Amino acid sequence: MRTILALFALAVAAVFTLPAEASTLNLQVYKERPPVTYQAAWTPVLSKENVTFTNAGSTQSAAFIYQAALIRVQCDAICHVEVGGTNPTATATSARLTAGQTEYFLVVAGDKLAVIGE
Repeated sequence: MRTILALFALAVAAVFTLPAEASTLNLQVYKERPPVTYQAAWTPVLSKENVTFTNAGSTQSAAFIYQAALIRVQCDAICHVEVGGTNPTATATSARLTAGQTEYFLVVAGDKLAVIGE
């Protein structure tokens, strides 16, 4: 009986323990800050980066390049982001983005973005 219960417990754990799947956050850095009356950015962008993330731990972007003032982020899965500083860590209490959501953040050159899946 114990063997059957142990096997059942292992089967349940295998079903409910999902492996971390990699997702992607699209990050774009802009040179100028737009008027605050609407969300828009001047083009062309200064740089582009895809940040691959999972729910297993916080992942950082590269440092934003010289002249960076505004970033646009869009993710393909629910995640949490932390923007600013040279060593940010995203946690479950960081700003939450839904899959497909686009957000703009004002930044300073040298800052980074951190992301973690939900």
